[in-house]
Amino acid sequence: MGVTPEGRRTLAIRGPGAGGLTPAQSLAASNPCLNCGTNVQLEFCPECGQRVIEPDPTLKEFLHELAEELLHWDGKLANTFRTLVTKPGALTLEYLAGRRIRFISPLRVYLACSVLFFFVSAVAPTRTTTDKFGGSVERGVVQVSQSTEQELTALDSSARNATGFSKLWLTHFTHAMRSPEALQHSVQAAIPRAMFVLVPLFAAFIGVVYRDRRRKYPQHLAFALHVHAALFLTLTLMLVVRFIDSIAISATMQLLLLAPFVGYLVRATRAVYEGSVGQTVWRLGLAAMLYFGVFLATMAALFAVIVFAS
Repeated sequence: MGVTPEGRRTLAIRGPGAGGLTPAQSLAASNPCLNCGTNVQLEFCPECGQRVIEPDPTLKEFLHELAEELLHWDGKLANTFRTLVTKPGALTLEYLAGRRIRFISPLRVYLACSVLFFFVSAVAPTRTTTDKFGGSVERGVVQVSQSTEQELTALDSSARNATGFSKLWLTHFTHAMRSPEALQHSVQAAIPRAMFVLVPLFAAFIGVVYRDRRRKYPQHLAFALHVHAALFLTLTLMLVVRFIDSIAISATMQLLLLAPFVGYLVRATRAVYEGSVGQTVWRLGLAAMLYFGVFLATMAALFAVIVFAS
């Protein structure tokens, strides 16, 4: 018959070495940590931090750990998102001040918001337009139109007459354009990974325009993760309004959601880096131009990689 965690903790507290060093010969009769073997007298191992557990968990314990690790039902998740939304820049300031126990990390905030956005984008109604040939084309971040057979034939001819890299590109591009929907979906599926790479670059641009603040790069990265999390929440709301049947109303509401985010970004930047509104807008504008340029270059490179892989 096994000993429960509570029973093992009682043996550890009452047995030899309780309140002090535990002799090696008493370790087997006390409460060894299942991870590192250190004698544990309370709920967590003083050496590695693992909680006292049974090797064969019950379903209740498994579900509790799942909720605790992934959803943070201890209040951190709700507290983090409430602060992120209602107090621009406050979450970054708390993190930089070392007050982190009440919030989840910047990376987890970003991942949670990005996963939410791409989940909603998968279930939100799609908007379609009619191309010049009368076919319906799905609208999205990337939109690839159907080519006519004459256009594809012209591309084939250009590929045969080209040389070097041009020949290689035109050959793959023609092949990819024969399946425009597959090409569009491949590019859109790769965007989350591209965005994850762009966040550190945005942090670097913020570091450049605010180099006089003498902050280290990880501090800029925490700010970048938080503002991108807020951006993903805004984009998620823009997707939600797609459920409105009226395209005109839906499009208007999507545009109206962008203005509050711009104001949010300015307020968050001023809270973290200080400065007047004019200085903040000027510096953010410069960082945004650099960021947008890199974003376009990244999307072009992403498109080229997918074309060559097709």
